[in-house]
This record gives sequence, C-alpha cells and structure tokens, in this order.
Amino acid sequence: MFKDILRNLGRLNWSWRIVLILLVAAVVLFYFTGSPYYQSLFLAIAMYVVLCASWNIISGITGYVSFGHVAFWGLGAYITAVLIVKLNLPWPIALLCSGVLTGVFAALISYPILKLSEVYFAISMLALAETVKILVGYFRGLTGGGGGIYLRPLIRPNLAFLLMTVLALIVVLMTYVLQDTKFFKSLMAIKNNELAAGSLGIDTTRRKTQAFILSAVFPAMAGGIYILNVAFIDPKTAFDIGITLNTIMMTVFGGLGTVLGPVIGPVVFMLLSETLWARFPFVHKAILGAIIVLLVIFLPRGILSSLLRGLERLGMRSRRTT
Repeated sequence: MFKDILRNLGRLNWSWRIVLILLVAAVVLFYFTGSPYYQSLFLAIAMYVVLCASWNIISGITGYVSFGHVAFWGLGAYITAVLIVKLNLPWPIALLCSGVLTGVFAALISYPILKLSEVYFAISMLALAETVKILVGYFRGLTGGGGGIYLRPLIRPNLAFLLMTVLALIVVLMTYVLQDTKFFKSLMAIKNNELAAGSLGIDTTRRKTQAFILSAVFPAMAGGIYILNVAFIDPKTAFDIGITLNTIMMTVFGGLGTVLGPVIGPVVFMLLSETLWARFPFVHKAILGAIIVLLVIFLPRGILSSLLRGLERLGMRSRRTT
C-alpha cells in the first residue's frame, strides 16, 4: 500500500503538482499574514476535513459505517497530553506517538470488531467510544479524570492552523493517489460484496484492517494538534458524539465515497454555519437545519456527486444541440 502511494505520487502530472505547490504556498502565506479569527476558522475546517476524509476511508469506501470515530480523535488528544505532562516529551514527538499508538490500538481491536457488519459494527463503534471515555475518566492519576488535563501553552494558533492544514492535505492527497491501486479497488469490492471479494482472492481481513488503521491514525493526530492549540482536554470534550455526527453529516453533505466530498462538505458547512451565526445569531441553528433538510431532499448523493451529474447532463445536451 505505501509503495503504491509513493509510486503514484511520483506519477502526478504537472497540473496537480502546480496545484499542490500553490496550495502549500497559500497556506504558508496565510500562516504569516492571516488574522487570528480566520486562522481559527480554517483550523476548524481543516480538522473536520481530516475527520471526514479518514471516516470516508472505512465508511464511504469500505462500507463499514462507524458511529464512534471520535474515539480515535479523543484518544489521540489524550495520548499527546499524557506524554507531554507525564513523560515531558517534546510536543512533536508526542504528536507523532499519538498517531502511532492509536494505530496500534486500532490494529488490536480490528480483528474482533471487523467481524461485525452493518448496524452491529456501527453500534459497536459507538460503544467503543463510550468505553474509552469511561476508562479515561476512571484512571484519574494518568488522565486527570473528569477534571481533564491542562497543558502549558506550547504552540501558537497560527502554527496549529499550519499543522492541521498540512495534515488535511496529506490525508486527502493520500486518498487521491490510492484511487487506482489494488488496495483501493479491494476496499470498493468489499463494500459492494465482501463474500464475492473474498472468493476472488482478496484478503478481506487484511484490507479491512489496513483501512481501519488508516482511518484511526489521522484523526488521532488531529486530536493531538487540537490539544496543543487549546491546552485543555476532558472526557466530555474528547469523546463528544457530536463530533462523530458532524463528521458523518459533512461527509454525506459533500459526497460519500468520493475524494473531494470530505473536503467540500466541511468547507461549505462550516462557512455557511459561520455566516448564518454572524447574521442570525439567535436562529442560525434553525436556518442551518432547514438548509440541511432541503439539501438532503434535493441532493441526496451530496454536493459533489450532484454537481458532476449536472455537468454530465449539460454536456449531453450540448452534444445533442450540436
């Protein structure tokens, strides 16, 4: 899988390379010149891009819908905080360790939990998030219990924005370059019919485990960056089911199972939410809810898929007229 990623990265055409260079340049420029308000806003957008893109790997592409994705985000935040407070590790090492250790955790639980499917997998992931939340609250000597963990300020908001945005670019680019690989096609086959995929010689257990680990590592690091930015985490915040629900909603909103859907969803949703909050502070949630209902009714496949279908229809009509 990692060989495929490196090989496909080397095969990116110049247009994509130019786009990446421009994106990185824009992010670096915004790091130096952006206002704290907009840096915080785009930090939140980038965090949800990471969550949506990683959730999309196991749920949108592989077909195992998770209701406990926040478990990895919260675990990454706590691992980062504990390593810094208890072991005095430098924050870059603690952040990398949060991704590695959460990946190991995902690998350990993958065998029993991936034996389940459909609603049973979804419920088990929800139960997992609640279990981790309870355990974190129980081990007070290590995690601070319900009172949470406080950190001294370690990074500035603009650096947190830069780290989160780079992480978002990495996970989206990784998903893009994996499209034409055997790994990606194996996951799609598992989603369509797991028994048929196994009969074709695909090692479904191995592929599902790899997808599950990938979907855990990136949100863990996003959680680590979050704790470095806010310098506080508690079980209620770290394992808030609302984060999972927002992740699912934004991914479906943008386009489930696509590469750019998990990017478009958070960008449109967060900007729309922020605009409505600024103009209608008392009823913005009601307006946002009504808009979401309308979009689900008229764009059930998400913004990206509906947009592509509309462009295809326009192309067919133009061909007919010519």
